[in-house]
Parts: sequence; structure tokens; C-alpha cells
Amino acid sequence: MTQHEALQWIQAVEGQLYRNNEHPSGRNAWVAVVRTPRNGAERGKLIVALGGSMEEATTAAAHQWQTLCSDCGAIQ
Repeated sequence: MTQHEALQWIQAVEGQLYRNNEHPSGRNAWVAVVRTPRNGAERGKLIVALGGSMEEATTAAAHQWQTLCSDCGAIQ
């Protein structure tokens, strides 16, 4: 997933991205947070995915999304 695709996907599912403050070691941590849609009476599920880059965190969230919600649409 490219940076552009990651941003498009996170916006499409109304998710959020968070990044740590600049760390002296140069290591970064990204967190993608999304909620799956309701499925009838069942509430949506919260997905929290971590990565060393925005793309890694968003890709991890998208894979979890596909596992939890196979009818929610493909990763874009």
C-alpha cells in the first residue's frame, strides 16, 4: 500500500492515524484506529494497528478489516 492509498483508505473508513513525537533514536511509531461498520444488531469492532510507518499501520488495519468484515469492500 502506498502512502496515497493508505490515506485514501483511512479516510474512506473514517479512521484516524496517530504518530509519536520525534524520538531521538529516529524510530517512529504509527497507530491506525478504525471501527468496522455495524452488522445488523452487532456493534462495529475497534481495530488498533501499529506500524513503523503510516503505510505499515494502515496496511495492518486494512488486513484486520478484511478479516472482520469480508463484505465491507476491498482495500483500495
